[in-house]
Amino acid sequence: MLHITGFMLAATAAAASVFALSGRSPEPATLAGNWSQSSRGKELVLVPRIKLQPNVGVGTGTSLGGTVGYGSMTRTAVVTEPVPMEVTRSMTLAIAPDGRFEWTITRGHGEDGGCMRTSSQIKQGNVRSEGRDLVFAVTGGTENWRSSCGKQGSGKVAAASERYGMTLEGRTLQLVSGPSRWTFSRR
Repeated sequence: MLHITGFMLAATAAAASVFALSGRSPEPATLAGNWSQSSRGKELVLVPRIKLQPNVGVGTGTSLGGTVGYGSMTRTAVVTEPVPMEVTRSMTLAIAPDGRFEWTITRGHGEDGGCMRTSSQIKQGNVRSEGRDLVFAVTGGTENWRSSCGKQGSGKVAAASERYGMTLEGRTLQLVSGPSRWTFSRR
């Protein structure tokens, strides 16, 4: 049995090399298996911020001075904006021979007040190749987060389509989308 498994791994590696040289994407069956990735680096993280904004319709001019309350030239708003932060990321990607997948993403980063925030997201669906891209048709999943300061939350992952440029060489799978470049290893 061990000999057959070794033969299957060698055949998969040979097929991956052929696809890498030809510029074509392999079918999901070639990608079947368990993949993992871990990294640490700067990423954009959506962070809520309190900002003073002009109160439209109160008066003329653009002065943001004045008092607080009714008739003030400013109002306080909570906005969510992307901020570069140091992020620790680990991912596992399980792909079945028929193209079904489960992608688990765990991220950790600092928050205001010295807290640490850890979020986990599990996406499920089907993956297919289109040219040199992999397209993940996410049909659902779950996500949750927990702060070391006691806050937590959870929700459902909405259906979506995610497209990544893909390179497969031996036991290494690289997915690229915009500035994101993740290198997975076959486990």
